[in-house]
Order: sequence, then C-alpha cells, then structure tokens
Amino acid sequence: MAQRKQLTWAELRVGVFVLAGLVILMVAVLYVTGAGFLGPKYRLITYLPEVEGLKTGAPVNLDGVAVGNVQSISLAPHPPDRAHSIVLVLRIAQKYQNQIRTDSTVSLVTQGLLGDRYVTISRGLTGSVIPENGVLPGTEEAAMKEVVQRGADLMENLGALTDDLRGIVDKMQKGNGTIGKLVNDPSLYNHLNDTASRLDAVVSSVQNGQGTAGKLLTSDELYNRVNSAVGHVEEVTAAVRDQRGTVGKLIYDPSAYNEIKGIAQKGNALLGDVRAGKGTLGKLATDDALYSNLRDASANVRDASAKLNSNAGTVGKFFSDPAFYDNMTGLSGDMRLLLSDFRKNPKKFLRIKMGLF
Repeated sequence: MAQRKQLTWAELRVGVFVLAGLVILMVAVLYVTGAGFLGPKYRLITYLPEVEGLKTGAPVNLDGVAVGNVQSISLAPHPPDRAHSIVLVLRIAQKYQNQIRTDSTVSLVTQGLLGDRYVTISRGLTGSVIPENGVLPGTEEAAMKEVVQRGADLMENLGALTDDLRGIVDKMQKGNGTIGKLVNDPSLYNHLNDTASRLDAVVSSVQNGQGTAGKLLTSDELYNRVNSAVGHVEEVTAAVRDQRGTVGKLIYDPSAYNEIKGIAQKGNALLGDVRAGKGTLGKLATDDALYSNLRDASANVRDASAKLNSNAGTVGKFFSDPAFYDNMTGLSGDMRLLLSDFRKNPKKFLRIKMGLF
C-alpha cells in the first residue's frame, strides 16, 4: 500500500512539472505575439481586400510599436465591395485605446520582399476614440501592390525582350544580317585562316632576316651604324667642350660674346640716333617732309597718268592718238626705203660740188 502512494506522488510531480512548462510556454507565446498580455484588452474590427500570408496571432503595430495581435481572420459574408472582402478581429491592449482614433487606418506590411506579413495601424490625432468592437478603416498595402505591379511590368518587358532575342537568334541561325553571315558563312573562317597563314609566313621571313624588317631585327649593321653615329656625336661633344672648332669657340670663347655685345651696343646707339632724327636714316624716320614730298609726288604722278589716259597734251596724244602711230609707221617705212636706196646707189646721195670764185 505504501508503494502505491509513492507511485501516485511521482506521477503528480511529473504532472505539476508538465503544467508549469505549459504555463511558461503560454506566457512566452503571449509575450511574443501580444503587447502587455497581462493587462486588459479590447477588440477592433477592420476590413481588408486580401490577407495572403497573414496568420492568426500575427503582431499588430501602432506606428512601429507592438500593441496587440490578430485574434481571428474570416471571410465577410456579404461584402459590399472588394475592399471589405476579409474581416480581421484585432486584440489591442487597453492602454493604447486613446491613440487609435477614427482618422487611423489599418494596412498590411510585409517584412522584406517575401517575409511574413503583419498588421500596422497609423496613429490617430484628430478623430474620436474607437470603442470596443468598433470598425477601423482598412487600406490595401501600397508597397506590395506596387511590387506586384512592377513585377508584372518586368515580366511583360522580359517576355518582349525574349521574343526580340528569339527573333534575332532565328535570323542569325538563318544567316541573315552581318552577325548571321559571320556565324554561318565559312568564308570568314577561310579568310582568317588565310590571314593567319600569311602572318605566319611574314613572321618566318622576319626571323630568317628577309626583307627590311628582318634585316632591322637580325642584322648588326644598323646597330653598328647607330653605335658609330653615337661615337661621332660624343667626339663632337668632346671637341666642343675642349673649345675646338668654330662651335667650341663660339660657346666658350669670351671674345665672341664681347664682339656680339659691342655690335649690340652699336646697334642700340644707331637706333638712338635714328630716334633722335640724326643722319639720313633719322631724318627719313622722323622728318615729315619726306612723307609730304612723296605724297605730293604721288599726286603729281597720278595727275599725269590721268592726263595720259584722257589724251590730253602732247605726251597723251603720243600714247593714245592713232594718227601718231600711223605717221610713225609711215616714217619708218620711208626711212627703210631711203636706207635701201642709199645702200644700192650711195653716189646718188653723196655728190660733192666744188667751185672757184
């Protein structure tokens, strides 16, 4: 009989430990899923168009602060529109009731792109406090809607791009276009192979010392010439340093510098005299009389040329009167005939008559 009592106490002790573990587990779950789980709660109702990925017990945040959890999710029996398709019952801590007002809104938020979803409430400022089992306005998750829309647009663009790429690949496989011919036409390979063969032949000829490039690479003649030229340059440089030759004396002999300096001084003195109006150059550079005389002479020449062009005066008639040309032509003809007769019979024109008185 004593053994029976000891077994019963052992079983009771195990049951107590199990019950305590369950209580601790329940408290932990309530602590994680709800804010202030030991305090009083009240319930709010909201409507949403969809709640995919949202689970019962999901957290409810008020501007990022945990204030409760989702108590139940159900379909609305007779929704008036798409926005009232799903009914959510939210279990909120009583101490946040004054922060949730009629100007607050409910929406779903996704943690990351594919994470769990939870309910978020915007804090009310000017509206009235929502009572127990009151309706809180719900809005569709804008971010998720935008992501879905962008995903649809992306898929559409990718589909169009895939179709374009498929068309391009089909044309390339058929040998259409430049790339298609390059891929399918064996002539390109033949040309490249021929070019590679020619390049191989050129490289071989260069290595064998054939041609200009081969001689430049394999013959020592160019190196010897360059080395000789460098040696000559070094000899010239050494001669200049040793003050030999004309260049060496010009660089190191101070007399050349003194002569050039004297010439420069004389040139400066000459320029000073010219600026001062001394000598012929000075008067030509500074005296205005020469300019006036040249201007008057050019004016006279211009007037004389004008008279010649206008057939005025004797000289003008000589240049422009055709009668003068005709007379000169006739005179030259007569002189030619006279000279011809003189040559034929000079006695006719050279008679000397002498008489005595």
